[in-house]
Amino acid sequence: MIPENIAKIDRDQFVTYLDTTPNGNSETWKILGIGITEYGIDYNPNVDSEKWIIEKNARTIHSSNEKSGSVTQTMYKNDPCFEFVAAGRDKLNYKTHILDIDIWNGTESEGTVTYPAKKSDGIIAITGWMGEEATVEFDLHYDGDPVEGTVTISSAGVPTFTPTASL
Repeated sequence: MIPENIAKIDRDQFVTYLDTTPNGNSETWKILGIGITEYGIDYNPNVDSEKWIIEKNARTIHSSNEKSGSVTQTMYKNDPCFEFVAAGRDKLNYKTHILDIDIWNGTESEGTVTYPAKKSDGIIAITGWMGEEATVEFDLHYDGDPVEGTVTISSAGVPTFTPTASL
C-alpha cells in the first residue's frame, strides 16, 4: 500500500537559472529552458579505493564530484540564456553563476513561498554550433562548492536567493 503523502515529482518542478551578468554587481537570473527538451546534472563522482595489505577488503572514499550538464538548445532570438551563451561561443573560461531550485519542495509561511536552492559558480563550454536544426550545444560545468540557501520567486518570475546562515 502506498502512503497517502506520496506525490509524483515532475521535471518542471526543478528549474535552473543562469546569471547573464556574472561580472556585474548583482546577478541577473534568467531561466534556462527555452528550446531545451532535456537537461540533467551529472555528478561524475570521484571515488578512490585503497586496499591495505593487512586487510581483505578495500577502503573506499567518495572524494569529490565534478558536476556538469550537457545542453542542446534550439536557437531562439531574444531568449536571454541563448543570447548569453551565444556571446561566449569563442571564449575560454566563460563564467556564469548557476541557480538550481527545487520547486517541488517549497514551503509557505505568511503568504510567501520559499524553495530550497543551490547557487554555484559555473563555466560554459560550447561544444557545437549551428547544424541543420539551428542548435547550440554546450556543457555547463559547476565550479567549486555550491552555496545552499532558499529562493523566493517574484510574480514576474525573478528569483531572489538567500544563503543559508553558516554555523
